[in-house]
Amino acid sequence: MLYFATILAALGLMSPAFSADLAGCQPKLIQSMCYTQVMPHWALDSDNLVANLRKFQERKCRPLPENLKQTLLSVYDKYPREIQQAFCEIKKVFIVSGEVSYGALADYYFDLSTVKVTPGEWNPHFSGRPIGYVLEISEKNRFKGETGSAYLTRVLQARFGNARKNVDPLPVAKYETPFGENGALATTIVHEIGHMLGRSQKATSTYFLPLSEGKWSKQSFKLDGEGYALRHASPEYGQMMLLKQLSLQDVRPTFEFFRKTGVASLYGAANPQEDFAEFFMFNYYGNLKWSIQDKVVFDLQNEMARNPAFQAKKEIIRTLMTLPEPFSLKTRGPVAGEIGPM
Repeated sequence: MLYFATILAALGLMSPAFSADLAGCQPKLIQSMCYTQVMPHWALDSDNLVANLRKFQERKCRPLPENLKQTLLSVYDKYPREIQQAFCEIKKVFIVSGEVSYGALADYYFDLSTVKVTPGEWNPHFSGRPIGYVLEISEKNRFKGETGSAYLTRVLQARFGNARKNVDPLPVAKYETPFGENGALATTIVHEIGHMLGRSQKATSTYFLPLSEGKWSKQSFKLDGEGYALRHASPEYGQMMLLKQLSLQDVRPTFEFFRKTGVASLYGAANPQEDFAEFFMFNYYGNLKWSIQDKVVFDLQNEMARNPAFQAKKEIIRTLMTLPEPFSLKTRGPVAGEIGPM
């Protein structure tokens, strides 16, 4: 199958909606799948970091329902090779059952023999060598079947908590991807793979302090004490956005803010780490248009092609993805710092 797909791709006959196992990482994906219960992130309990990390990484797996396995494999088959290659670096894909507040998360997978925890100035100081990644996906929040359009519309409209639900004309997403009813699952995974790239290439700070202001962060943020503040946005807007209290009058200024700063979503506007992951996702699946009462107010593909702010970020992603093994941690070295906010 792989040989046949390679021939079709070379001839330019491969459908973009079906790529098969072009990176050869599907066996690694199958091996890494683990159906398990929810477990709190290891860094949330600073008194038991080492024990919690071990529990977080080495969970017991239950039999994986066949429908979940096949859904994940069908999504993998539709990814381009650039995305598929990330799965060769993932040690565990935890599909978690139960109630969680998130759709998915990505984290380092550490060599436990290298982990050390010592007192820090404010929080515990952690050090350890990452040798791969953990990808965690919520069964309830991502495998229920949701299109990309419905997902993005829901997430953005949730930020407008001061608008009158079902009355005020809020933005609606038209988001064309090859994943159909699995669009929310598929693009969420690409977002998390963006986090993997950001971590392997040190593109943004993570939850280890101190924070840094690098090339990516400076595009849309400024370091403000122990956090980041949005450039080109008033503190009041940033606060309302984070607290999900935007109103109808903030709709059009939001899309002007996108254009000016190169931020592709309000979720990405939270901090540079999420901005990087969101932009990585939209770099591969950017066919997104926002409409208000059927009138297009923001076309992401146009911004990617013409807007200098978006072009600058796109070039950073392009440069990183030309590396021989962009997701590999072979040369990453130890991760160290005080545990910061999750």
